[in-house]
Amino acid sequence: TNGSVKANQPVALSRPGKDKKTGRLTSLFVFDNLGKKEVEMASAGEIIQFSGLDNVEIGDTLVTNEGGVEPAEPLPPIAVEQPTVRMTLGVNKSPLAGREGKFLTSRMIRDRLFKELDRNVALRVEETDSADKYAVSGRGQLHLTVLIETMRREGFELEVGPPVVIYRTNEETGKVEEPFEMVEVRVPEEYSGSVIDLFNTRSGELQDMGLDDGGESMSVIKYLIPTRGMLGLRSSLLT
Repeated sequence: TNGSVKANQPVALSRPGKDKKTGRLTSLFVFDNLGKKEVEMASAGEIIQFSGLDNVEIGDTLVTNEGGVEPAEPLPPIAVEQPTVRMTLGVNKSPLAGREGKFLTSRMIRDRLFKELDRNVALRVEETDSADKYAVSGRGQLHLTVLIETMRREGFELEVGPPVVIYRTNEETGKVEEPFEMVEVRVPEEYSGSVIDLFNTRSGELQDMGLDDGGESMSVIKYLIPTRGMLGLRSSLLT
């Protein structure tokens, strides 16, 4: 909440329960509109980018007074939410392959996916038994859809597998757990009954229902629904 950091300043990366890693910031950047600019100093509240330290992990605290009398204590680490949906991405092997994109090979797709991990902290990419396919896990269908559309616009041509929900076993209880999502739907009042029936058939739990304050006879429906019930839901709502 206070303090500053300067270029060429000795610092330490700290995390509760782990050894500190010391180093020096060789360069310091702040974000300016859609780009970034190099600065000599940044203050609390600014989003920065720096170089000079290796193996920085999500949740590390950058300490600038490590050599002082009372060095700052590390902040509680941030927990990154675990993926809930998995899809396979790979080389397009259809008869029409090569007509829409310019990046087609397995190596090109692999390099692009693993490069995405540098900035997309909630994404997971794993090798599979096939050299042409990779298992990509993310926070819901939208998370993966944005990645796929971004790659398509960059010129990649992909074969995309169906989404699969990721189940996890609770280590304390031994029970299998599934992810849930909160969904809010705004729909004309005359269609609210059909929407409620659709969500009920997909194991959804009604959380709230009312009229939109906009005065356009729109109903606002909020449901807690398992992720498996979200698969294919958009198409059903549109029809």
